[in-house]
Amino acid sequence: MTPSGRRPAPSAAPGDRRDAILRDRARELAQARETRSVETISLLPFEVGGERYAVEVTGVHQVLDARHVDPLLGAPRGVIGAIMSRSRPVPVFDVRHLLGLEGGGLVDLVRVILVDDDGDLFGFAVESVAARIEVPTTELRPADAGPFRWMAPGRLGVLDPSRLGVAGGGGG
Repeated sequence: MTPSGRRPAPSAAPGDRRDAILRDRARELAQARETRSVETISLLPFEVGGERYAVEVTGVHQVLDARHVDPLLGAPRGVIGAIMSRSRPVPVFDVRHLLGLEGGGLVDLVRVILVDDDGDLFGFAVESVAARIEVPTTELRPADAGPFRWMAPGRLGVLDPSRLGVAGGGGG
């Protein structure tokens, strides 16, 4: 009895409370699993010509410092030079030229993203490379035209290396 003369309210049995806690935890774990099961694509965003683009991480071979690019005399417009990747010379393209962008000088291009397109290895010189991002496939939209595979949220164009016309080191 309480000082007011009433009986205290019956509390939940210890077993009932434990069962409720376990049910809540199971529900939280199930929701976490559902969240993790969302299919995503890993993208490597970069900036060039004041615009943001990305490539799929699965196609990225390496990211190197552009200071290691050796110029190629007599190379076609848009070909900056070549860079060594694991004892192999790789052509490097000015992605601004390939995308039809106005750009600054070569000193603005500080990174080279090496891409493997069905065995053809080539590089894009870019101004900056950001950290990898995971984008749910439900948020990707097919690109209407151009060298893009998809459009990601935030107007992020995802390049399709096979549509750039550089396979075999030819250049556009």
